[in-house]
Amino acid sequence: MWNQIYCGDCENILKIFPENSIDLIVTSPPYADQRVKTYGGVSPDDYVDWFLPKSAEFLRVLKPTGTFILNIKEKAVNGERHTYVLELILALRKQGNHVW
Repeated sequence: MWNQIYCGDCENILKIFPENSIDLIVTSPPYADQRVKTYGGVSPDDYVDWFLPKSAEFLRVLKPTGTFILNIKEKAVNGERHTYVLELILALRKQGNHVW
């Protein structure tokens, strides 16, 4: 499987990979409520529940020495910073990810 690009929803694509088979996952998922026309938009209140199934697949396919890099942006709602990024970090830790 060298030098291949897979295009599709990661929850579906990663199912074809065996456990502990990937060294690196880099992802920049849609930010909360951004690009609604392009990505459908995920509300900040629903973001953690939306993302955790994806990160469960990442955790399954990553080698024990593998790395998962997440690029994510915070969002202000009504002049206050929404806590969805912090909530996601805590949920990822509970899921078994090591957060740096």
